[in-house]
Amino acid sequence: MRRVSQQELLPLVEYQLARDQIRDDIIRYKRTRRVAMGDLVSIVFENHRTLWFQTQEMLRVEHITDPAQVAEELAVYNDMLPEGLALAATLLIEIPDSTQIPSVLKRLTGLEEAVVLYLGEHAVQAEAEPGRSKDDKTSSVHYLTFPMQPQEARRLKDLTTAARLAIQHPGYTVEAALPEAVRLSLAADLDGAEGTGESGGL
Repeated sequence: MRRVSQQELLPLVEYQLARDQIRDDIIRYKRTRRVAMGDLVSIVFENHRTLWFQTQEMLRVEHITDPAQVAEELAVYNDMLPEGLALAATLLIEIPDSTQIPSVLKRLTGLEEAVVLYLGEHAVQAEAEPGRSKDDKTSSVHYLTFPMQPQEARRLKDLTTAARLAIQHPGYTVEAALPEAVRLSLAADLDGAEGTGESGGL
């Protein structure tokens, strides 16, 4: 998946002037990248465009202009984009009642290891960034990668093949179909990986 280059980033003054329109565009775009998983969890698929925005926002909030510091921030976000034929996602645990946060995060420890993408009956197990769950609680944010084989990419693009996400955790079991808009957006990500030669041929 294509990484964000430092040359693509806007200077802070220029970004601030265009920010409202950029933010509105990203909000609309992310609607084609988000899957609600029950009442507590959402999975947002990331790519070059979403992480460009997140990088710009971090630079704005932290007032970072030094090129070396910009490069450091950019490396953090680019690490979320997998190499090769794969999908990247952020899993968000959203708990409306703040008094329930400690107990829910304790109950959902290890949730990030229980996410599966089903293409028909074929399962693609998500790989989670390690270290974000401890014995007594989990983080509210997790970073996932779905490594894809060429035949799995074909199944995802084939809208006649059912596709769904599932969380199979003792404290939280839920499934959700991938909407067509999400699948088309993800297919574009995979096409981009193929176009760079990262897939090894499809």
